[in-house]
Amino acid sequence: MDVDRTTDMRTRSGWTPAVAPIGLILMLLGAWAFFAPLVGPYFNYGFDSDTAWQFSTQQWELSLGPGIAVFVGGLLMMLPSRGPAWLAGLLATAGGIWLIVGPSVYPLWGSELSPDGSTGMQTLKWIGYFYGTGALATYFAAFAQGLLSRRTTVERRVAPAAAEPDRVGLERRAA
Repeated sequence: MDVDRTTDMRTRSGWTPAVAPIGLILMLLGAWAFFAPLVGPYFNYGFDSDTAWQFSTQQWELSLGPGIAVFVGGLLMMLPSRGPAWLAGLLATAGGIWLIVGPSVYPLWGSELSPDGSTGMQTLKWIGYFYGTGALATYFAAFAQGLLSRRTTVERRVAPAAAEPDRVGLERRAA
């Protein structure tokens, strides 16, 4: 006779190691968003400046701040705990979205943005600095959020086996 010894079954959502590579990708994207405006002028890839390692207000508001948010989001996502990882996904998503919309709304309170160079190079700078980096960061952060929200583990508690009657003792008593 097979007895089901499962007495308690609980489900809980948990952190999954599948978000660790996504966290690493987000860290790389955040580092790119942070360092591209600072070292870009060395490679003729400066945006609105030919001076390397210049920390202007425009750079802080449009690249450096969101780059830090995406990097920290990716770093926290690698922690083996669901709470900080979920918050990290929100932080990285916010940084990615700001990289996408920031250049469009920046002229409301700052100066006009205009990268130097030919039309093709200007396009590459817009995509490399803001739109492409922000879109990738938003995609990977949202993908990690999906992994964190759908991962479910099931815990089962097994009751100790019921004591089997002593057959030898029963046989002796019957005899």
